[in-house]
Amino acid sequence: MMSVPPTYQAGRRLIWMLLILLVASFLRLHDLPQIPPGMTHDEADHGLDAWDVVQGQRPIYFTVGYGREPLFDYSTAIVMTFLGPSFLAGRLTSVFFSLILIAGSYAWIRQALDGSVGLLAAAGLALGFWPLMTARQALRSETLPALLVVGVVCFWRGMAIEKKRLEIGDWRLLNLQSPFILSGLFLGLTFYTYIPSRILWLLFPALALYCTLLRRRAPWRGVLVTLGVAALVGLPLFIFLLTNPGAETRIAQLSRPLQQAAQGDLGPLWANVRNGLRIISVMGDSQWRYNIAGRPLLSRFAGALFYLGLLWSAWRVLSCLWRSRASHRQASHRRVADSYRDAPAHFFALLWLALGLAPVLATGRELSTTQAIGMQPVLYLFPALTLVAVADWLKPRLGKRATRYLLPIVGLLLGALLLVETWQAYFLTWARRPEVAVQYETELVQMINYLEGTVEG
Repeated sequence: MMSVPPTYQAGRRLIWMLLILLVASFLRLHDLPQIPPGMTHDEADHGLDAWDVVQGQRPIYFTVGYGREPLFDYSTAIVMTFLGPSFLAGRLTSVFFSLILIAGSYAWIRQALDGSVGLLAAAGLALGFWPLMTARQALRSETLPALLVVGVVCFWRGMAIEKKRLEIGDWRLLNLQSPFILSGLFLGLTFYTYIPSRILWLLFPALALYCTLLRRRAPWRGVLVTLGVAALVGLPLFIFLLTNPGAETRIAQLSRPLQQAAQGDLGPLWANVRNGLRIISVMGDSQWRYNIAGRPLLSRFAGALFYLGLLWSAWRVLSCLWRSRASHRQASHRRVADSYRDAPAHFFALLWLALGLAPVLATGRELSTTQAIGMQPVLYLFPALTLVAVADWLKPRLGKRATRYLLPIVGLLLGALLLVETWQAYFLTWARRPEVAVQYETELVQMINYLEGTVEG
């Protein structure tokens, strides 16, 4: 039997990815003006600040409330220039960034690991309850994972170019570093999105350090370029925050458990760590504002797949490191490096998950649906790794013809089940709860809409 040409396989994956984006768009745009049923005070603040931008104001940091980074409001202002001062503009902005997140996650996972894993992870982001919830809220948190994953894609592209090059002249130097420059640009923009971005930049030097420990080419030059550009992009914001220490009060509130731990009282921090670790598959955010109270990020079945994938990634990272350090002869080391060339990607994903979860471990599970947003691009990567590993194990046992049709059918069934579960949870359960109506000021918003319609009439 002839093997499937790479171009055909790439085209088929592109079709699947377009289908995933279409379904994701439908879920995010369906009845968007009515669900969520009103708006929270945070969404209202974002809308007011965005309209101020349309009217000509250009702050580098919004000091309303607890203080907010500005990128989401500037993006919403662009939409408002076409729609006017509508809260729908903010929600459409979130939808746009959520679709970038899905496409960017697939692009990175396809580069770093495998195209099939990328498709399954993208499908999870498209159909899952947590990604849908955050995508339909007019909040700045959605911009962070979208811009970060684009920066990661550019960085991985830069590493691929460095690996393949043999000799370059001075005239090629800028072209060689351009992916890292773009990576730094997007990484720098994340500083203007949401507070957790201030630790996620550690991903890049940690990756280079891990590659160094593997005794393989480490992308230190790319890391320096990326971080240098990111620092330049974020410098205006950092200068403002340093010269206006009273503008940002949220950091002091969220860091209170850390301050207590530094003073010797570890109780509050330890309680937050215990509760924070449970949000993935045991007990999630108890606030109805952004979650079905207590619902974890993943169901029990998806959680089991997640932990299996997590163990698989950890084994790849540690076993490759051990074998690399144990090998002394160059030929042996080269064979080890070739057989574990995906280990840096596994390490990167594990650290991404840990850094994304870190804010929740410090502050607890309350409102964790937004505070954990940094790890959203890799949450469904680990269940996808498990599913692909199971599929690879079945292929030689079922035969090529059976797996060619059976495995896609199983994947579609799992996707359909996730879609039904999410639809039920979000549109039929969460959106209709009286607690949600209270959180989103539903009656007040309806009254305002009625009065506006009366005046216009």
